[in-house]
Amino acid sequence: MGKKIFIYFTLIFFVACRFWSFAWAQQLSSLQIAGYFEVKDSQVLVGDIISKDGENLWRTIEPYDSKIFGVIGESPIIIINKPSPSSFPVIYSGETLVKISNKNGIIKKGDFITSSDTPGLGQKATGPGFVLGKALEDFEKEEGMIRVSINVQYINPAPTRSLINEAINTVLLGLKNPTNLPDVLRYFFALFVGGGSFVMGFLSFVKSLRKGVEGISRNPLAKKSIMSAMFINLMGISILTIAGLVLAVFVIMY
Repeated sequence: MGKKIFIYFTLIFFVACRFWSFAWAQQLSSLQIAGYFEVKDSQVLVGDIISKDGENLWRTIEPYDSKIFGVIGESPIIIINKPSPSSFPVIYSGETLVKISNKNGIIKKGDFITSSDTPGLGQKATGPGFVLGKALEDFEKEEGMIRVSINVQYINPAPTRSLINEAINTVLLGLKNPTNLPDVLRYFFALFVGGGSFVMGFLSFVKSLRKGVEGISRNPLAKKSIMSAMFINLMGISILTIAGLVLAVFVIMY
């Protein structure tokens, strides 16, 4: 009876660690990351979409701007560099409020947001090109601000027949666009690290659990020491798996 309880406990603990690690990684990916930059525009405001070319930053002034960089923030959580009297915090990762309009169609949660021909103003992306990120809420007003998950990338929103075709299409578009190649390679590496750590952790846990159960059945007198060793092994596997997922998130964000 005690052996079954221990097995159930370890299984529940392992699953809980998995859910916690994914929830923590999701929370980390939503954090605002920003840097202070000089934006030579007296009319720049919080929520304006910013383009960047070298050291020059300005409000976006064309749809699907290939130099789109981030959004003027108000109080970012993580700031990379120090401010100056004439600098602004530009958020280039995480969730933040963005100035938006429905000039290119009503925006629904999950729609891609890109720049427009109005300085600093975003709109719904309906064609291929560079986007700022995804809308996190619906928007039906003429102009306003909504929360957007910042992830600058090149997309083609044309419908595909399956999720696999969509993924392949996105990768091929990224490979065709030289400026997007580093992002594609970064996502591949993050998938390899995160997926590999999860699979290896799960297989190691199953192997350790099976050997522990076999060891207890063969030598009941050593039950306590075997259970202790299994618990320590489980903790080590969980820590390594979480570390792999954190590394994958870090690779995507940086």
